[in-house]
Amino acid sequence: MGLGALLLPLLFLGVAGSRLQIVTDPSSRALLGSGALLKCRFDVGGPVDLRFLRVQWFLFEERIAHYGQGRGQSQPGASVSEQELETGDASLSLSRVTVSDEGPYKCVVGYGTEQLQGETTLRVLGAPRVSIPRKAGVLNAASAFPCHVRGFYPADVTVTWLRDGRVLTDVTPSAPQRNPDGTFNLTLTYTFTPTASDSGSLFCRVSHAALAQPLREGFPLAVTATPRISVPQRSGTIFRASSFPCHVWGFYPRDIAVAWLRDGRIRTESTYSTPEGNPDGTFHLTLTYTFTPTAWARGSILTCRVTHSALAQPLREEFALTFSWLTGDIVVLVSGMLILLAFLLLFAYRVSQGKTYQTVMTFPSVAIRTSDLLGYSNP
Repeated sequence: MGLGALLLPLLFLGVAGSRLQIVTDPSSRALLGSGALLKCRFDVGGPVDLRFLRVQWFLFEERIAHYGQGRGQSQPGASVSEQELETGDASLSLSRVTVSDEGPYKCVVGYGTEQLQGETTLRVLGAPRVSIPRKAGVLNAASAFPCHVRGFYPADVTVTWLRDGRVLTDVTPSAPQRNPDGTFNLTLTYTFTPTASDSGSLFCRVSHAALAQPLREGFPLAVTATPRISVPQRSGTIFRASSFPCHVWGFYPRDIAVAWLRDGRIRTESTYSTPEGNPDGTFHLTLTYTFTPTAWARGSILTCRVTHSALAQPLREEFALTFSWLTGDIVVLVSGMLILLAFLLLFAYRVSQGKTYQTVMTFPSVAIRTSDLLGYSNP
């Protein structure tokens, strides 16, 4: 029999004739935040008497758990079960694994005068999370699509942008940034200039040791252009039909909703122009609201509201209505009021003189409506 065959059982038993044996797994894996069990089994060649048993667990050179003389002590989150020790199981339980729990562990078991140790390594894995905050490009403008990968451990990760299944090379990665908990973040940005003909789907693919298969986050590519708005006419002429155009331009795609509101109520009598294309592929249109202001309309709030897929919320342009008078209207109104005033004064004078004879007066033809004098009309 060779010398190697003689030494092997001696190494396994620790000391020639020793009854104590110990077995540990070479390595273990655990996900961040989950529990972990580092296996360490021992055999004393018979029933275990806890009075003679000593167990210690070390991470690097720091002791994190201890059992001896029938009592146990351990750091928070780590424990060795006394009940399991009676069955020859000195495994270490970790309740919530963090990055700092990773490393080489030693399980040291003593029984009576004998002592052996086994080693195992815990590998901690943190699965990445993926988010893509932007899912629409701006027509004819450089558009950046960041793929944020967060909370992964270890730092080795592969992130790829794909468009319709094709790997994109015009991408910019950031350097992995370490978080306070020991995990990492990284961003891979794809930048291009969309045109009206661009379509298809974009995917961000992430490969990592914590994943059983690559993680994919995708979306259909949307190309948009944000509408702009202008209202050049902000005052009307009293008692005359006044038009208020709302010009909307530079939007894409073509679908859009534009409305005029007066004091918060939609005015359905507005008229649309047909959306027309611009040389750059965007569109423009005009919505016109026409009504006849009266004195009661002064201060009304007119609002042009635009709703479009490129907008997170409706775009608004609003103003308080002002108006002016035409000179002819002023002359007619003032003349009518003066004539009426003269008639009332003459009538009062005749009554004060006790004269009751009928006064007949002929007035010049003046086009005065009751609603004009009172200052109201139905818009």
